[in-house]
Amino acid sequence: MKKSAADLSFHIETLGCPKNRVDSRRMRTSLLRLGMHEAKKAEAADFFLINSCSFIREAQEETIQTVFNALKVKEKKSPNMKVGLVGCFVERFSEAVKQDIPELDFTIGTQRYHEVGALITEKFNVEPSGHAAALQNELQSTNADCLRPFTWLRIAQGCDRKCAFCIIPTIRGKLVTYPVKDVETQLGDEQALRGDTVPIREVVLVSQDTISQGVAALEEVIAHLSAKPGIEWIRLQYLFPDRRVPELLQLWRKYPKLTPYLDIPFQHVSPRVLTAMKRPSDTGLFSEIIGEAQNIAEDFEIRTSFIVGFPGEEQSDFEMLKDFVTGHRIDKLALFRYSHEAGTSAGDKLAETLTDTVKYERMNELRELHLNRRKEYALGLIGRRERMLVDEIAGGEVTLRRAHDAPESDEIVTVTQSPVSPLKVGDMPLVELKAYTEYSFLGELVSNP
Repeated sequence: MKKSAADLSFHIETLGCPKNRVDSRRMRTSLLRLGMHEAKKAEAADFFLINSCSFIREAQEETIQTVFNALKVKEKKSPNMKVGLVGCFVERFSEAVKQDIPELDFTIGTQRYHEVGALITEKFNVEPSGHAAALQNELQSTNADCLRPFTWLRIAQGCDRKCAFCIIPTIRGKLVTYPVKDVETQLGDEQALRGDTVPIREVVLVSQDTISQGVAALEEVIAHLSAKPGIEWIRLQYLFPDRRVPELLQLWRKYPKLTPYLDIPFQHVSPRVLTAMKRPSDTGLFSEIIGEAQNIAEDFEIRTSFIVGFPGEEQSDFEMLKDFVTGHRIDKLALFRYSHEAGTSAGDKLAETLTDTVKYERMNELRELHLNRRKEYALGLIGRRERMLVDEIAGGEVTLRRAHDAPESDEIVTVTQSPVSPLKVGDMPLVELKAYTEYSFLGELVSNP
C-alpha cells in the first residue's frame, strides 16, 4: 500500500563544507516537491538523511558518529524511521558502508542529490502529493537557512586537478560547469522557500574549483546576479591559484557588488613541497595575486589555507611558510594538519615523515604569527564606518558581518540592538568599529537607512 508524501516528514543533517549545504538544499527542494514536510525535530522525522563528508579523518569520524546517533534515535524513539546516508562518505566508502552499517535503510551518492525525492518514492512506495505549499510558513520559520540573509549557490561540481593530498576528484568526479540558468534555478528555489521571511542580500558562489570554469563563464554568472535587485553582495569562494586569477580580479573593478574578499587556498609556499603536492609551485604568483587584490582596494582581504606536515616537509620549508605569513597581509588563515588519506597519491605512495606532535607545534607557531599580524591590521580599522549585514539577532545583541567576511567562517561584528529603530536580519546599517578581540569586532550603530 502506498503512503502519501503529505503524511511524511524528513530531517536533513548536513556535515562538512558550505558546498554540502547547497546539496542539502537541493535534497530539501526535491522532498518538498514530492509533498513531504520538514520535521521540527529530528526524532519526529519519517526520513532522516545525513549529508556526509569524508575529506579528512576527522570528517569521517564525525560522519560515522552522526550515523550511529541517528540509528540510536531510530532504535529508542522512532522505530519506523528510515535512516539514509548521502554524499561524499557513500561515494568514497560504498562497499564498507554496505558491509559495516547494514542498519542503514538507504544510501545515495554525490551525483543524485536532486533525485532524492524520486529515489525515496520508488524505494519506499511513496505517493507524491504535490509541493507542500500549505506548509511554507511553517518551513520558513523553522529552517535555519531561511532565517539568514545569505545563500550559497553552486556554480560547478567536481574537479579535474590531481592534488596529491586530495580525494575530491574521486568523490565528486570530473568538473562540470553549471550554466547561468541552473544558478538562476537554485536562486529561485531558495527565494521560493523563504517567501517573505528574510531577504537574500548576499550570494556566495561555490564549487570545488571555481577558477577552472574560466573568467568569461564566471563573469556571465556575476553579471546576471549583479542585475538582481535586493542582492547587494556577491562573493567567490574556493579559487585555485593559477594564472587566470589576476585576470579574474579585474572583474572587481567592473562589478561593485563583488565583495573585497578573495578565498584562495595556497596550501604551502615551498616550491619543493608544492611540487610534491602536485600543485603550482610559482609562489611569485601568490604574491602577485595578493598585491593585485590590494591594489584594487587597499582593504581587500585575503583568505587562504596551508597544510602543515606534508610528507617531506623540512624545517626550511616551514620557515618559508613563516616568512610568507609575516611578509604578506593575509587576513584569514585556515591551518590543516596533513592527514594521510587512502586513495590519494600522497596517502598511497608517500611515507609520513613528521609526527602529529611536530605538526601541531608548527601549526600553533604559524597561527600565533598570523594572529599577531591580523590584530595589528584590525586595530588600525578602529573608528572606520562601514555598511554591514545583519546576520542574526539574539536578545539585545545583533551580529553583523563586514563585506570582507564570509558567512559562518570569518570574523563578526556585534552591536547593541537599537531600542528606537530595531534592526532586522537582512538590514545593512552603517556601523562604526569600536574595538577588536580575537576573530571579532565590537561596533556601534551609526544609522540604519
